[in-house]
Amino acid sequence: MLRNTAMSTDHAVVLFDVGAGQAKGSREFQQDRCTIIRPEQFPCKTNEKLAFFAIYDGHGSGLVAEHASKRLHNLLSKRPEFEKEDYVAAIKGALADEDALLLESFKNDSTEPAISGSTAAICLVNLTRGELVVSNLGDSHVIMAERDPKTDRPYHIRRLTEAHKPETPGERRRIEAAGGEVTIRNGIARLGDLQYKTPVNEVQDTGNMPQERHLSSSSSAVRGDFVSNKPFTSQRTLKPDGRYLLVIVSDGVSDRTDDVALIQHVMKLAMRGMRASEIAQEIATNSTRSTKSDNASCIVAMLDGQRS
Repeated sequence: MLRNTAMSTDHAVVLFDVGAGQAKGSREFQQDRCTIIRPEQFPCKTNEKLAFFAIYDGHGSGLVAEHASKRLHNLLSKRPEFEKEDYVAAIKGALADEDALLLESFKNDSTEPAISGSTAAICLVNLTRGELVVSNLGDSHVIMAERDPKTDRPYHIRRLTEAHKPETPGERRRIEAAGGEVTIRNGIARLGDLQYKTPVNEVQDTGNMPQERHLSSSSSAVRGDFVSNKPFTSQRTLKPDGRYLLVIVSDGVSDRTDDVALIQHVMKLAMRGMRASEIAQEIATNSTRSTKSDNASCIVAMLDGQRS
């Protein structure tokens, strides 16, 4: 397998290769965005070697996904929690900061952030210490597998993210507590969609809420975020003698295949000598071959412990 060594082996984890691929599918426009920030590109000075990968799946337009793809990693690096190496809190804070910027844009520039939005699936890797932090809003996902040191075959395949679906009991309770009602499909955690968030939804007239969103307001005087910007976030340590594969995908990919089949196909292509960017592009392209296909985006990253 060809590899592009991005780090020397004096760090806990080596980023050998990473790349992204996208396909528009049958949609008129590509509304997804991908961000790959290698250690030498990370937007702040630090003694730690950090990498950042993210997919933003836009809807309504690509405005919110584009905005987040250019700003979120910078917002992350400026958070006070980031300086304290509390990456979980820093990501949560950065997502809130991004929504605040979108609100300012709504107030001063354009109404578009109120009617468009984006999911987010994020990986922050501290290569120096071998720490991985994963966070997501909505239904874009991160799948991780370990790779056998001798054969490179994947095992221990698991999804590190959690889909935010309004029909789940916890999300339904949150929406109802905010003064909303779940009817068909609504309330998914996302950036943007400000018409469903405080303070914009406080001035929305119930009768003017877009019906295709299937969101309705209850008679409760309590109003809150129908759509949340609070992510599911987890943290784990990568072993110095382990080999890892990370695959980040929009729902245009994950809705077309299961995680095990996806990881096995990625590794089959890798063992043929394909680079991460080529693999990611093939995954995205294959996911959009059928009619009525969604935008598809994929990031593939290969990480090896220094003793592997």
